[in-house]
Amino acid sequence: MNIFATLSRLEAENRSFALLQIIECRGSSPRHCACMLLSETGEVEGTIGGGMLERLAIARAREALEEGASCIFHGRLARHGENAVGSDCGGAVSVHIAVYPRQPELFLLGAGHVNREIARLALALNYRVTVADTWPDNLTHPQLPPACRRVGGDNYMQITPQLGLDTQSYVVIATNHEDREALEQVINQPYRYLGLLASRRKAHHLRNMLRKELGMDEETVARLYAPLGLDIGAETPAEIAVSVLAEIVREHRGTGKAARAAQPQTGTTPVLEVATTG
Repeated sequence: MNIFATLSRLEAENRSFALLQIIECRGSSPRHCACMLLSETGEVEGTIGGGMLERLAIARAREALEEGASCIFHGRLARHGENAVGSDCGGAVSVHIAVYPRQPELFLLGAGHVNREIARLALALNYRVTVADTWPDNLTHPQLPPACRRVGGDNYMQITPQLGLDTQSYVVIATNHEDREALEQVINQPYRYLGLLASRRKAHHLRNMLRKELGMDEETVARLYAPLGLDIGAETPAEIAVSVLAEIVREHRGTGKAARAAQPQTGTTPVLEVATTG
């Protein structure tokens, strides 16, 4: 498979990858113009010349993928000195490592008024959106954007394994009277963000349930955003969607933890509990 076919497949699978390309070459070196890629799962396609130069460039690309930031790798084909890679060719190569992150994935449990608005706005922000519900009519609602992936089931015990959650997943729970069940199924799954659409009173009750009935430790309970969303006085489903997506974007851009630690988690207004129904 050539590098462009692999790039296309990784994009379709929503996998992050790094593209390594020689941008400068001086003196004797294995390749003068070449590129290769490294996927988040370690898949390699193409070559920039092999040997220790390529091995070290791949190692730097792995770091760049973890950091989520592009960079330039400099390698001198020498045994000693700055940027030496441990060979005797005598040349020098600079490699641009371009990181292409995956699209953020948002999983909406419940397809009622608020989550439909969140889905619409999230798609405009280039999120991949999955909507799950136990009520088939919600999944075929005309206001649910066609681009959403839909997952149905009799209950959230059936639904959750189908979602494919991982450590980069963003999850919002806003069901029609099934919040507790959905929360119980998701809380032990991998995710980056888990938010619950609820009043402060309901959020307090469910946190106590996690502690006392499920034996969750405080670190796990503290990861739950409830009430979720930035406190902007939102009332309508569209306003609530803005509040929720603003919080998710803040988390995605890496400022969520610091901002959350600096301010009390007040969340949105108690009207949310009414807005969760389908």
